[in-house]
Amino acid sequence: MPGDAFSDRYSIVSGMGAGLVEFAQGYGLDIRPECRRIGIEPTLFSSMVERVSLGRFCALLEYCADATKDEAFGLKFGLQYKAGSTGPFGYGLMAAPTLEHFLRFQAEHMQYSAQTSYGRLEVEENYLVYRWTFAPVIVKRDQFVDLGITLVMRHIRHLFGARTAAIEVELERKPPSDLRFYRENIASHLTFDCRINSMWVPSGLLSLTNPNADPKLFELMDLQCRQLRPELTEEADFREEMERFILSRMSEDEITLASAASFFGVSERTLQRRLAELDTTLNELRDGLRRRLAEHLMTQTALSATEVSYRLGYSAPSVFTRSFHRWFGTTPREYRSTSRGPDLTKVKDSASRS
Repeated sequence: MPGDAFSDRYSIVSGMGAGLVEFAQGYGLDIRPECRRIGIEPTLFSSMVERVSLGRFCALLEYCADATKDEAFGLKFGLQYKAGSTGPFGYGLMAAPTLEHFLRFQAEHMQYSAQTSYGRLEVEENYLVYRWTFAPVIVKRDQFVDLGITLVMRHIRHLFGARTAAIEVELERKPPSDLRFYRENIASHLTFDCRINSMWVPSGLLSLTNPNADPKLFELMDLQCRQLRPELTEEADFREEMERFILSRMSEDEITLASAASFFGVSERTLQRRLAELDTTLNELRDGLRRRLAEHLMTQTALSATEVSYRLGYSAPSVFTRSFHRWFGTTPREYRSTSRGPDLTKVKDSASRS
């Protein structure tokens, strides 16, 4: 399956692009022709109910950064972003009573309002850690990562005050050239080139209160976001919905039947029966998706085998190599060197690092 067929399964609230046309014009850049070239109607950015492809939106942000020669384009766009443009998700965050409510709302609803992301809260010693990532087929996403974390941290600082400077952030993206600018505007404790995006919040900050909290609005936005969960409807759509769920959690070491059943709002027995009717299992669906994604990423991108292994949720590159050999009878490096894909000549074989 071509990369677009994967990435176009995922969408974001079109309001994520609110003000983007005008912001780019400040650089002397008219992005409307590029929007239409890649299949995004720029007028949709003014809507809080329409949706656009995440993959195409990421490509648009990368185009903006390249065209303006500003590696911090996404971050700077986030700094001037209009609050509430993402609809119930954004308003829910702004109405959160405490920082803990804010984080739990984000972890609960990010994947529903932006269908690509995986988010999970985990309790570590003295920290509540929020980890998130994106579908592995969205290869170029640095500007989107910058935009997203800028919006989150800007909300947190505004709502909960100066003590939130103790929050530590880890990002998957490669380090930018101007580290100081990023640390001044995202977090002073900021690390790059990590396996997964993470936000480490000291436990002592979780009770910080939001002076603008609106518990009733918070509850209403929670209910509206829950309505964005996909439903298992017609039989023909079941496999596609399951694949979408698996892709959104591809970076997890394990995807359980219980987590899938909870996501779709059905019992484990019902979900297992539906899978049996398709003569498959959750693990078999995941293995098939990993195979297709591995083939695409190793022939159509410059990602190393190590990078691909982590994007597909493997605990180590060696485990990925064993799976790859089972699928194709060869190693990732050998497969890349002998494949004849249309973009192979553009792929830098950095797999040897693994």
